[in-house]
Amino acid sequence: MSLGNCLQYVIGFAPEDCECIDNFTTDYAISDSGLYVSELQGMSLRMLDSLGGCEDLWDKMTRARENAINSFRVDLSQALMKYKEPARRAYSGDIGGRYAGTGKKVSTLVTASDYYGLRMYSDIKGGKYILRGVSLILNDAEAVDLEIYDEYDLLYTIPLGSLAHRPFRTDFTPIELTLDRNYYFLINPVGVPYANKLTCNCGGFRWCFNIDNPCYKDSREGWTEWAMIGGVYGADLNDREDWTISEKASGMILHGNFTCDPLARLCEDDVDFINNDVDRAIANAIWYKTGEFLTTYIMGSTEVSRYTLLGTEQLNENRIYYAERYNVLLDWIAASMEDNDCIVCRSPHGMRMRSQRI
Repeated sequence: MSLGNCLQYVIGFAPEDCECIDNFTTDYAISDSGLYVSELQGMSLRMLDSLGGCEDLWDKMTRARENAINSFRVDLSQALMKYKEPARRAYSGDIGGRYAGTGKKVSTLVTASDYYGLRMYSDIKGGKYILRGVSLILNDAEAVDLEIYDEYDLLYTIPLGSLAHRPFRTDFTPIELTLDRNYYFLINPVGVPYANKLTCNCGGFRWCFNIDNPCYKDSREGWTEWAMIGGVYGADLNDREDWTISEKASGMILHGNFTCDPLARLCEDDVDFINNDVDRAIANAIWYKTGEFLTTYIMGSTEVSRYTLLGTEQLNENRIYYAERYNVLLDWIAASMEDNDCIVCRSPHGMRMRSQRI
């Protein structure tokens, strides 16, 4: 779920129907934090509604809240860099090699089976893998479907191509996968894949895959900090969790990137906009930012009302107040967010001490 969807009802518009304003629906009274735009200092639903124009009041509020949430995400990501730094390096590149070993072309085929591919596991909170393309190395040329599963369901089916005896790449619309489960990238070809290597197993790094004790390690292949990945093959899809996992990539190369979103926790079930101090501050920040956007719409409107004629000075004071409160909260949130799988406190020496490769 996107952050915008998670925060859609972080604040509401009004706690109850105001009979003086048309088109109120019960959704406008939903507020995960108990905060409402109508209760902001200086806000009056009746006077706001007197503006008229092409949008009604609720449309203006909806647009203001959406823009406030989007602005908050961008602003907090920037503010966090004053106090925090990424816990691991972003990675963009390939998973799986074109060769069976260093400088050697692939020559060994995977044991004949029905399904071949890769299994990925990661429990890095806030982590995402964005898959942009897949290369296959098969012993014949054919069209084949890539099927992406998690523990339970088939998530995606993507058509791929292949050439005999050498890698063939297919790019497609990027797919975003959250790092909170197992994923299986599988094909069911007529031919047989070559056993290309996943890693070089060099520089002190050794491939590993252990869900009971996850082994994310720094290596020359930067993806190893983000996930455990192994080659798999088998006949029965229902038993894929029990298939043997190997450091051979089963004729597949994934093209994509890993990244981490420190705000992804706001989509988790335990977020509490009432009792948790940081979560509550986030709700208040979005509340004030919504008020700032809404006031800006009012002041920029070409519609004339008694409210805009007589209250321009007060409107501007309100807008300044909302912006000031938002900025104070933004800085406090950035300083107060706990370290997690995405961010750690910035080193006082100006650089993060990385562990040695193992």
